[in-house]
Amino acid sequence: MDWYMQKNSVNFKLKHRGFSLIEIMISGFILALGLLGLAGMQSTAVKSSIEIEQRTLANSLIADITERMQLNRLWLLDADNNYAIVSLTNATLSAPSCIDSDGTFDNCSGVDIRNNDLYEWKQKFLGAEINNSTAGENGLIEADACIAVSPISGSDGELVEIVISWFSTVKSKDSAHASASTDLTATCGDSSRHRRQLSIETYISKSS
Repeated sequence: MDWYMQKNSVNFKLKHRGFSLIEIMISGFILALGLLGLAGMQSTAVKSSIEIEQRTLANSLIADITERMQLNRLWLLDADNNYAIVSLTNATLSAPSCIDSDGTFDNCSGVDIRNNDLYEWKQKFLGAEINNSTAGENGLIEADACIAVSPISGSDGELVEIVISWFSTVKSKDSAHASASTDLTATCGDSSRHRRQLSIETYISKSS
């Protein structure tokens, strides 16, 4: 009798050792949820990094053309001279004949410099490292730029608005619909919830 009870006690203990199938399934489910959460956080971090890099690149392009305008101030002394452009991507531009293949200027006029500035600026947009999605998502995909110029009463300068528009892989609100939007931001680039823009207004003095 004692032997029988001891045998049943051992069998009872053996039956309750280890994990049951339901416990393993629950543990696996919790682990899967944790891994999915980590993957989501990683994806969000990567997208945020791309957005920051794109905005930094757009900012450097705006700084580039703004500096070019300042260097061509003497030509801007004429009231009819400016760098206004409706769409950089759609504009037909070419390097002036007064500039050779080495980039040497030979008796270039102010309008030649202006045309060369916009031509070289466009090449930066069309470069594979900036405007080609096959080269990676860190560049400005489907980028365009627009420049509007407004004279300032009682001043020898003008107010220049520069807008750079590009396609973002992150879908959200159209940047052109922000509260600070203008006529230029509304028309620059293709309207969609993927449109991102960087817009600045700067004063360009025409004084030498």
